[in-house]
Amino acid sequence: SGGRKSERALSTTGDRRGSRKPSLLADAAAHLQAATLTAFQLASPTGGAVGLKVRVATAFEVRVSLRVNGAELQGRAVSLCNAGTVTEAVYARSAAPSPGPVQGTLRMEGFEPVQFAVAHSGHSSYVLQPGRWRCTVLHTEPWDWRGSAEKPTIGKAADLEISGPLLKVQLRIARPLEVKRSAQLQALREAMEGDDYDSLHAQVSKARTAGVELDHIVRGEERLRSLRGRGLHVNEGCQKSTLEEQMQWSKVVHRMEPPNSVEPCKASADCPCNAELGCGEVLEVKGDSLLFMGPEADKILFEELVGAALSVEDGSVWRSGGKYIFSAFNRNQSMVALTRMLENHGRSRCAKLLLQLSSHSEKAYGGYVTAVQVNFHPHGETYHDQHRDIYSGKQRAGPNCTCSFRECVGTVCYSVGSSRLCLIETMTDELSSLQPCGESCLGRKERVWLHSGDAMYFNAPWNQNHTHGIPPMKESAGPRISIAFLLGAAEVGGQAS
Repeated sequence: SGGRKSERALSTTGDRRGSRKPSLLADAAAHLQAATLTAFQLASPTGGAVGLKVRVATAFEVRVSLRVNGAELQGRAVSLCNAGTVTEAVYARSAAPSPGPVQGTLRMEGFEPVQFAVAHSGHSSYVLQPGRWRCTVLHTEPWDWRGSAEKPTIGKAADLEISGPLLKVQLRIARPLEVKRSAQLQALREAMEGDDYDSLHAQVSKARTAGVELDHIVRGEERLRSLRGRGLHVNEGCQKSTLEEQMQWSKVVHRMEPPNSVEPCKASADCPCNAELGCGEVLEVKGDSLLFMGPEADKILFEELVGAALSVEDGSVWRSGGKYIFSAFNRNQSMVALTRMLENHGRSRCAKLLLQLSSHSEKAYGGYVTAVQVNFHPHGETYHDQHRDIYSGKQRAGPNCTCSFRECVGTVCYSVGSSRLCLIETMTDELSSLQPCGESCLGRKERVWLHSGDAMYFNAPWNQNHTHGIPPMKESAGPRISIAFLLGAAEVGGQAS
């Protein structure tokens, strides 16, 4: 894991041209509001040529130190800088200076060290790395992203800029988007240290969305290619030979026992959880939902999806929790990405079937399909943990979830293949609008069979107050596929209704 590296998250943004703001008033305001570190080519107190002059004005207490090569400190060094104070230090070049630049390392408490160079003749100045004249470095507290902890909400920033012999750094409180970027860079770096392809793939995608700098993302992608070269992108159980052997229609099992059941909250007969449906909630389970596609549509759809999974690139079926997901190779779960991959691999019939099912879902349930998740359950030991569907970015997803969330109004999920029980639980947690009947409230549990050709639909109010999942089965169970469509709000006049 990250170890010491996780204690500091460094994020950068850069300007290779190093252009300066023309407004002196803007520079003055920046000095009053945050910390500024500036180097000027002036006369030193001893009369020698100045290699570096440092001025620090900080918005918070911070320790700052420099290691400088090619110039010597004249007088006091910069050390502890109190909030709202200005501290200066001068580094003078020798009487017969070398032709090379003044190079050094800037250390600011909590931040990673920053390399810099101030050119004086025939060399290029830079900050952080050669070729860069401007950057922002960030510090946030360690984030337990693997444990799905809340992201940090506060952090610190240092803006650095070089223009000719001038070096400027501005110490300030980080902006919210910068804090997010810094935390995501920490997750990316830590994921790069291991061999978990799925985790690294997710963090690279999230880093790109969070605006982490391209050079970090490029290194992450290089690491992914290395892991693919070792075959680590194909999870155990997702090998094509395994899928071909397990995902056969001849192994499908239709079950009716035990029957559907309801387990009410026994703490109180009046418990709100015991209502079959609350105000505004919709839950429907319909049989024979694929008849509009023609005879044996469930078998045809099942075999087309399995055939497609065996035809596309290895790694397009990947483990997620206790089940497997079939998607575009890059884990993009949009309809466009999935159907484009199918078309590119000669699986046009499968793509047309999915588009037909998507179009029918939009007409039957309203809204428009924003994402599709195709789940493979090769046998009864696979499962789908209890969960709410993610209908907006306000809901917390798992550490490797890369979904780009849009506001959704419902979900419709089609089952093809073997029968599996769906467990529905009524919730009284912080996300639910329901209140528990007391400290001993246990909620309501319902178990419903989902057979081949069934469709289960629920809307946003139901999703808010319930979780659903597919528990593992002790009894023998054959292969099953579920196709879940997230339905976004229909747009009216360019806005969601």
